[in-house]
Amino acid sequence: MDINEKVRLFNGQGAWSTYSGEGKFPYFTMSDGPNGIRKQTKENYSQINKSQLSTCFPSSCCIASSWNRSMAEKVGIALAKEASFLDVDVLLAPGINIKRSPLCGRNFEYFSEDPFLTGQLAVSYVKGLQDSGVGCCVKHYACNNQETRRQVSNSIVDKRTLHEIYLYPFELVIKHSSPVAIMASYNKVNGVPVCRSSYLLKEVLRRKWSYSGVVISDWGACLNPGMCLKAGMDLAMPDSNGYFDKKLKEALEQGQINSDDLEKANQRVLTQASIFSSSRNKRKKLINYNEQHKLAQDFAKEGAVLLKNNGVLPLEPKSRVIVIGEFATHMKFMGQGSSHINCGKYPDVVDCLKKKGFKVQYESGNNLCAVKELARLAFAKNIPVLFFCGLPESVEGEGFDRKDINLPGEQIKLLELLLKTGCNVTMVSFSGSAFAIPHQKELNAILHMYLCGEGCGQACADLLSGDANPSGRLAETFPVKNEDVPCYKDFAPETDNVEYSEGVFVGYRYYNTFEVPVSYEFGWGLSYTTFDYSDFCITPYGDTYLVSFNVKNTGRYAGAEVCQVYVETENYKLNDTTYIRPKKELKGFDKVFLDVHEQKTVKIVLDKRAFTVYSVKDEDFVSVQGEYNIQVCSSVSNVIFQEKVSVNGKELNQVFDAGDKTNVFSVPEYTKEMYVQGHKKGSFTTEDCLEDLSKESITVRFFLGIFTLVIRLMNFGKSKDDPVVKIAINAIKENPLESLISTSGGAINEKLCKFLVKRANR
Repeated sequence: MDINEKVRLFNGQGAWSTYSGEGKFPYFTMSDGPNGIRKQTKENYSQINKSQLSTCFPSSCCIASSWNRSMAEKVGIALAKEASFLDVDVLLAPGINIKRSPLCGRNFEYFSEDPFLTGQLAVSYVKGLQDSGVGCCVKHYACNNQETRRQVSNSIVDKRTLHEIYLYPFELVIKHSSPVAIMASYNKVNGVPVCRSSYLLKEVLRRKWSYSGVVISDWGACLNPGMCLKAGMDLAMPDSNGYFDKKLKEALEQGQINSDDLEKANQRVLTQASIFSSSRNKRKKLINYNEQHKLAQDFAKEGAVLLKNNGVLPLEPKSRVIVIGEFATHMKFMGQGSSHINCGKYPDVVDCLKKKGFKVQYESGNNLCAVKELARLAFAKNIPVLFFCGLPESVEGEGFDRKDINLPGEQIKLLELLLKTGCNVTMVSFSGSAFAIPHQKELNAILHMYLCGEGCGQACADLLSGDANPSGRLAETFPVKNEDVPCYKDFAPETDNVEYSEGVFVGYRYYNTFEVPVSYEFGWGLSYTTFDYSDFCITPYGDTYLVSFNVKNTGRYAGAEVCQVYVETENYKLNDTTYIRPKKELKGFDKVFLDVHEQKTVKIVLDKRAFTVYSVKDEDFVSVQGEYNIQVCSSVSNVIFQEKVSVNGKELNQVFDAGDKTNVFSVPEYTKEMYVQGHKKGSFTTEDCLEDLSKESITVRFFLGIFTLVIRLMNFGKSKDDPVVKIAINAIKENPLESLISTSGGAINEKLCKFLVKRANR
């Protein structure tokens, strides 16, 4: 290869492919995921919903609440069938960022607040896809935990928290399923853009974890390609129309990079491309969308969580029910943004209930008089009311975060109207993350469906009627109010510097340790049947422990129990006021399916890692000496069995220094180098965004207005709150100018960017 070909191979060809050199080089194609194949032949920057027909499987939030490794793998296998059919080599999935806050608009694409559960399910998902011949690009590496100004925000995280919470899922996936690619995220971590972080890309990925796959930038995340290449990035996406070629040649001339750096990156891309090129023609090109849809229904039922039930569910067969709420007929079953796909039309829950013989009276909720009449009727005749609610598309989606954890006000008012009459109300809810449940005590039952894919209507009807038994468990905590969330004060702050001051106390690690009341705890979920545990036994094998016990179905329905194993430590404080580690953490789980009266033996292995913390001094995970309770639980605080074991290792004061404030909850201490200072007039560069430049220049404000108007015209007829419009406008405002060069498909070029910077600096 000559130098022109080497630099060209660093950048993608078009929006979805690596460079092929008109057939000279092997290539691979990519598509968005993770709950379906968003295959686009042409990418329009502001119209992300125009894609080919694909099955919409449950979102990652729903897969996580299944707690089922086998199901996660089957989702991967099903996705691989459609990827092969649509000639997609690599799926940009799964997303394994931690749910640091319920307010993150993209939480529906992520699994859990717990890194162990996230990593375990992601390993199975990746294996399902890659064993079927389709590659995974696992994302977003790393600490991309908010959508607000995600392209320029700076996640400030101490090293221990970074490794124990935010990097651990990636470590598990890389070591146990070897994904084809890792996607480097937009944001900075400790002052350095991830795409330019030699610590994250070389030290951690390559050296510590021995990763040999391709590191790909998120779309538009590559700024200063020479520095990105030097730090360990292999492929910049999408096509920059020659801009990156020019910049890499300049970097070569200046000695910033050398030919060897380019060749290493090229080789990693070409190695994977060769594998896909040789297998592309051998793939099966047949797809049965009816079979895929049936799978989507089955997966949806397994991820639904029955949060509360005062005996009203399942519904009496073929009985009379009243259904209130638009979410019953306009069911929200997937998120918005790059994971939105076009799927077929399928019946809603009202149609499915009617087909089962139920006598359904439906009201959207827009006519309050009609709602009042139905509520009075429900009370007088003791007819169950199904209230359908959730977070609309305008509230949660890629590119923007939620303002609070509440349901929309109009839904709360509608619920209050129903409850005021005294009728029997069951809430059926839809969202990609936790929300505050209004009037929880007055509700008779709560069934949370998450975003469960195109089989939503049938799955929901099967669960309500008892034709299916809920078996989901929460993979995240449902807090009572905004202020209870551990990162409440530090989520999406006004500054771009986001301090992760809660440290390792994320989700249940915080609520359980500090005894903060919650609406529904991590691991919680009910069933229509009951389970009995017996014959608990712990057997040590060197540094590992085998936990075994029997589980029996003692109820009237076949069902599944999620058996959870936590490790609790007594040494979670350095002193009375200094909390150094969570009181307990999830370290094992299994989902067991049981017919009526059936009993099975469950065996869960806890390896050495179950008793470790990340030591900043050792730059590795180390065992902490002491006594630990190994607990079998049905949710984080519902302990069924426990037994104490003694673990050898370092003493607590050898691992943690009382003066090292980065290890202590709520007392963050970071170095000045970790912070970024926002540029002002006179110092702006093409790494700044239009939103910031526009504050200093009427010319930039004019251009930003023009770009915004173009987006609105391209989406004529849509509301400004439409998620497609919101994500496009936020991207134009918040993406660095250099990012817009590639993501705009050439509409915004280097010359214009430099002109706008010059005007802002005048």
